[in-house]
Amino acid sequence: MKQFSITVYPGGKNITASEGDVLLRVLKKAGFPIPASCGGQGICGKCRVVVKGGVCHASPSPFLRREEISQGYCLACLVLIEGDMEIEIPPESLAAALHTETSTADLATIVGYRPAGEKPGQSSDSKAPAFEFAQPAGTEPRASRILFEEKPIIKDKLVLGKWEIETRTKRLHLRLHPPTLEDHRSDIERLRAELVSAGFSGDRMRCPLPVLKKLSTVLRAGSWQITVTLIELPDGVEILDIQPGDQTQHHLGLAIDVGTTTVVVYLVDLLTGQVIETAGGYNAQVRCGEDVISRIIYARTPEGLAELQQLVISTINELIEQILKATGLSARNIGCVVAAGNTTMIHLLLGLDPRYIREEPYIPTVSLVPPVKASELGLKVNENAYLYCLPAIASYVGGDITAGILTTGMHKEPQLTMFIDIGTNGEIVLGNADWLVAASCSAGPAFEGGGVLHGMRAASGAIDSVAIDRESLEPMLSVIGQGAPAGICGSGIIDTLAEMLLSGLLDRKGKICRDIVHPRLREGEYGFEYVLAFAKDTAIGKDIVITEIDIDNILRAKGAVYAGCSTLLKQVGLGIEDIERFLIAGGFGRYLNIHNAVVIGLLPDLPYERFRYLGNSAVTGGHLALLSQRLWREAEQIARSTTYLELSTSASFMDEYVSALFLPHTDISLFPRVEPLLKSKRAEN
Repeated sequence: MKQFSITVYPGGKNITASEGDVLLRVLKKAGFPIPASCGGQGICGKCRVVVKGGVCHASPSPFLRREEISQGYCLACLVLIEGDMEIEIPPESLAAALHTETSTADLATIVGYRPAGEKPGQSSDSKAPAFEFAQPAGTEPRASRILFEEKPIIKDKLVLGKWEIETRTKRLHLRLHPPTLEDHRSDIERLRAELVSAGFSGDRMRCPLPVLKKLSTVLRAGSWQITVTLIELPDGVEILDIQPGDQTQHHLGLAIDVGTTTVVVYLVDLLTGQVIETAGGYNAQVRCGEDVISRIIYARTPEGLAELQQLVISTINELIEQILKATGLSARNIGCVVAAGNTTMIHLLLGLDPRYIREEPYIPTVSLVPPVKASELGLKVNENAYLYCLPAIASYVGGDITAGILTTGMHKEPQLTMFIDIGTNGEIVLGNADWLVAASCSAGPAFEGGGVLHGMRAASGAIDSVAIDRESLEPMLSVIGQGAPAGICGSGIIDTLAEMLLSGLLDRKGKICRDIVHPRLREGEYGFEYVLAFAKDTAIGKDIVITEIDIDNILRAKGAVYAGCSTLLKQVGLGIEDIERFLIAGGFGRYLNIHNAVVIGLLPDLPYERFRYLGNSAVTGGHLALLSQRLWREAEQIARSTTYLELSTSASFMDEYVSALFLPHTDISLFPRVEPLLKSKRAEN
């Protein structure tokens, strides 16, 4: 097969590729973190490159403007290698990569990337201020903040007051009688006898070969004093590790949120329940697709499933190494791991084929995953440690939602509660101590920047808050990191729609007003648009705009979420007014402006005091299940007893969805606080 040379700018790095290879895969294999939210299917328009020279026959794409095509722009996923090429990765693709898959330093090494806001010839250490936008009243400058919450602290009195710490793993300091000519029992028999004396059943004790191999050496190195790490399994007790001397003060576990977008790891002291350290980062799988459907499709490509598994394992291992380096603790003291994630993410973590999750009747390989040795997956913890995955409720309501229910305690309380986690999927749970019903709606990646021309995740450079002056119609923007903007994230998008609606720039159908003459309102390549930031003020050298196509995508996403909520209520004969608590989980919800979310009809119009943000309830639930076997059993019971409603086959859901494709809704009476705001605006006009 013919080999060709590809020169990649900026940086001028040379790589080789085979004839017929897809350019996107070639670039990713060579370490270039090109964004591709659809997993290379040509339907997101994010993997933009500029062909500077050589042979290139790219398939056409509706995501490229005529002007861009004339400049050599194409989508890397639609380019087949047919000869030597010179390509450039443009600033917008580099900026998107910077905020998702790698660090500034890594990008500088790979392509000579210049950080957003830095001018040619200006070093990263320059004291020259970056372009700053005004902060909306009452806000403070924020850095990148989607990855994880501040370190949580579980107070001792809370732990002891509600439940007792009862971990699966235990560490015992044992003093064994040394052998004599009169007492010639084997080393393992001596250990077994001491464990029986400590209350464990000797007949149901297992000792894996790796532990057995070092038993005699450790016993003698510790002068017959050792620390034994045990795990209680349904069929007995297994010895996970032995160490010389008394090491009982180091008893560690991990709680992991395996998210579609981000991965969060808590290092937990299993003796006290305290979180010692946390770390979070983007799931490296995003390079293969931003949502679960894209990744399920990618898993069916040659070696796709193995690649996806390796990417998430490497992400977790990097976070574990980061935590251990910060604390100076040893991986061998991590004896148990609990993971929470949606059903697809857990399948990919374990290397299970997820294809049937996507195909009717939507059946996963497993919902309640048996414990797995972490070493089988390559996790960098004690080689004999077990990984437990919180049980899923259904194919599209996973263990992360089970963990969320466990965290809220809604399964034990009388108030009617609606719990929602908004991401690429919108998972919704309704109920109380008597019953729980769950559903999932496909919101798509719009709330995480996907399907929006200048959309991006909530990281440095993202516009995360927008206010529009009612008189001048000029925007006031908050940018994460306070530099020049590179795009707009979900919270900023919701603010923009709400502000445009209340300013009269947008009608209830999501169409931009043509009657207003303003320099920020114009006809663009993709239809009418509103300019949030002009090119001279951005990090990508292009105008950052919101188009009517973007607005349509957001309307579909918010419509799906609201329809999921209303359909669930109607299925049980209840209305919006019956909800006593509305709980919002996930990284997106933490920075959501509740008022603006209600204005556009994403959330129901309830008294604001009924809304509560939970933070990362998935990792919190994993933390609880790690510490208490009783709470683990509660999680299993939650998964078994929650009724799942499949919305994709519900005619009622489709009716609700169509009704929700307006701002805020076709039935404005459902939003009594928004209605007078809109009437007031019409009166002004």
